[in-house]
Amino acid sequence: MTIVDASKLSPAERILWSYGIDNPADIDLQVIAFGLGATVHHKPLDGCEARLVGIGEKAIITVNSRSIPTRQRFSVAHELGHWQLDKGRGGFLCAKDDISPQNDAAKDGEALANNFASQLILPDYLFVPIAAGKQISIDAAEKIASVFKASLTATSIKMVRKATIPAWIVCHRQRGLAWFFKSTSVPDDLYLNKDLHHDTEAFGLLWGAEDARTRYKLEEASRWFNSRDASRYQVRSQSMKIQDGMVISLLSLSK
Repeated sequence: MTIVDASKLSPAERILWSYGIDNPADIDLQVIAFGLGATVHHKPLDGCEARLVGIGEKAIITVNSRSIPTRQRFSVAHELGHWQLDKGRGGFLCAKDDISPQNDAAKDGEALANNFASQLILPDYLFVPIAAGKQISIDAAEKIASVFKASLTATSIKMVRKATIPAWIVCHRQRGLAWFFKSTSVPDDLYLNKDLHHDTEAFGLLWGAEDARTRYKLEEASRWFNSRDASRYQVRSQSMKIQDGMVISLLSLSK
């Protein structure tokens, strides 16, 4: 049994803990939703990824069945976030951009629902022990994602945020940097390049026609950062092409 200080749990984690969940395999969102008074339906949706309609103490959550399973799972958790955090405010229609990493750093209701969803699917009290000691790489994140039935992107973001070493997840589109997150131990004097350096393998992925990933490798930090002191560092990196032609890269600092 996992030893947990319940007083330090987030609202989403407290729900999981109330069910006695100490294994990622036991995070059943349909059951959790039912316990919170919400019924989940999966059907084709146009113009949104998910919607929530609540009346009194009951709600109906509908998610887009055309989306991949991990996206549908996060959408359910996102709408449960609205149901718990915004109950009484009526219904919600959530577009793809609402349920996305780009919106996660904002301080609005969609960002709060995203944070709730992350903690419901990837709760810290289970995630941190499993991720401890793992390399910051696409390969490692993919294995953890399969354990939690989570998306690679959501898992990678959580891995970086909980890293005890300087680490980043960076997403590029062809017109430049789309979004990024970093660990708390990142040096203040390192600033990410807006565009991918042509000497990185990630650059080839971005402009290539096929989905693929690079190998986990050590390279010069100056390929990723435009800071004066970047030459003092090296980074371990791995990149992967994801949906919409974008490329995510996981970086960790090495002197």
